Amino acid sequence: MAKKILMSDPLVSEISVPFSQEPFVDLINFDSEIIVDQSLSNRSHYFSFVRLSVAEKLTVAKKFLPKDIRFLIKEGYRPLHIQELAYERSIQRVKENTLNHDLEFLRGEASKYVAPPDVAPHSTGGAIDLTLINSNNIELDLGTVFDAIPHETENATFLDAKNITEQAIRNRQILAHALQSAGFVNYFTEWWHWSYGDRYWAVMTNVDQSLYNPISEHDLQEQF
Repeated sequence: MAKKILMSDPLVSEISVPFSQEPFVDLINFDSEIIVDQSLSNRSHYFSFVRLSVAEKLTVAKKFLPKDIRFLIKEGYRPLHIQELAYERSIQRVKENTLNHDLEFLRGEASKYVAPPDVAPHSTGGAIDLTLINSNNIELDLGTVFDAIPHETENATFLDAKNITEQAIRNRQILAHALQSAGFVNYFTEWWHWSYGDRYWAVMTNVDQSLYNPISEHDLQEQF
């Protein structure tokens, strides 16, 4: 059974972060068989960008999918300013639903939905949020909607949740098998969140440093 470690765990923040010069690529134009959902709002102009190795690993992972099933990318890169705002909102949401205002507790509960900005995988270009679609471009049943909040679904967002349909469990197994076969790791509270090369990936794969550092939207813009 995979380790269950929260993003707020000190194990994650203790991972060293070297500077990486690996380029970013846009998944919209990278592989015609990997579809990007461009309908969501309030995201960075670079939401569909990821590190080159992440994109290449997605092309490997798609080979493990059944015929007529494809990946639908929801989000890749996320700027730190967006991450910070989302995390603050997540902290506030927890405060409103508990009498326990211990900072460590709040950070842990909030991190089940939004990673603390200092360890956020999306800001490194190493993380992707994604689901599955069929040959008619219809999203498969993965048990909850993408980006659902754990405590509002009785933790049905957790990858190994059992309070979902048998079909949804099978679809999650399909998603997990394909992505794990290519070297991605899942954040256990969110079935849709997978990463490679970030601090969380380093913890889950027992290496002592990440491959990618966070990058600001301004610095990313200068590359393009």
